[in-house]
Amino acid sequence: MSSARGRLVLLIPVLCLLLVGSVLTGCDGDGGGGGDGGAAAKPAFDAAETLRKSSAAMANVKSAAFTLAAEGKPPIMVQGGDLKLLREGDAEGTLTIEQSGQAVEMRVVVLGDAVYIKAVTGGWRQVPKALVATWYDPSAVLDPQRGISKLLGSVTQPKAEATEKVGGKDAHRVGVVLPRAAIGGLVPGVDSDVRGQVWVGAADHRLLKVRGEIPSAAEGGDKGAVVITFTEFDAPYSIKAPA
Repeated sequence: MSSARGRLVLLIPVLCLLLVGSVLTGCDGDGGGGGDGGAAAKPAFDAAETLRKSSAAMANVKSAAFTLAAEGKPPIMVQGGDLKLLREGDAEGTLTIEQSGQAVEMRVVVLGDAVYIKAVTGGWRQVPKALVATWYDPSAVLDPQRGISKLLGSVTQPKAEATEKVGGKDAHRVGVVLPRAAIGGLVPGVDSDVRGQVWVGAADHRLLKVRGEIPSAAEGGDKGAVVITFTEFDAPYSIKAPA
């Protein structure tokens, strides 16, 4: 009896190894165990189809709130932004620009061909739209020919990764390569393709979030990531020239 019990104790770990690939519950040497450490389930959505539907959905968005944030120190001029955008190109909000190693926040209003900016000190002043576009062009974001819709339609190497919550909504996370030609219009200073992820709303296919890893042009230089989020789709924004 004692010998049989000893052989059984020795067999338990072997049985665990044989079964671990086919069961979700764990097994340990004393015969107990359990938990959620099994292999992750394959995402139940098609990555390419998800991006196609999101590109079409974003082409029809009339307005949105747009937030840009930097993780680490990506080598780009725009380090942050919080804007309200209209599809026709009008926008208002704040941008954080890095100038000579300093973060400078400025308020921006884009109204047709007129652009107004206001730094921390001083009042509003009107500047040429072409000048502001060298820093950042918010009018491009919801433009189907230049902005997010174009980006979603041109990404490469899509891979379904997971379904998770973004802002309280179920979202499909897709791993992608963001082409320089498309991402550069949204994040000035990007001079190469960018690996990242996009999160697409499971219910309405609207883009909720984008994350891109920005490489440094110089060996050992600053690097980081940029995260863009979208909320308040089709809100009735009214953008006016500053007083």
